[in-house]
Amino acid sequence: MSAKLLTFQPRPSERPEAMKHQSMQDFTQRHTQVSRVAIDGLLESGDPDDVISMLHRQQSWLAMMQDRLTRG
Repeated sequence: MSAKLLTFQPRPSERPEAMKHQSMQDFTQRHTQVSRVAIDGLLESGDPDDVISMLHRQQSWLAMMQDRLTRG
């Protein structure tokens, strides 16, 4: 017995460039919020592996990307 495999053909993007730009801004803002929640949880648990430091670096990068997206 064999099964026929279906191939996936992605659709070309139909979103205008402005919507792609807004989607990236939304993504970075949500990611920043999630990082803050993670930092709060790590502060409560003591952060044994120094993960907070890595999350702070990630938040700095996200802030830089948000600034670039805002400036266009």
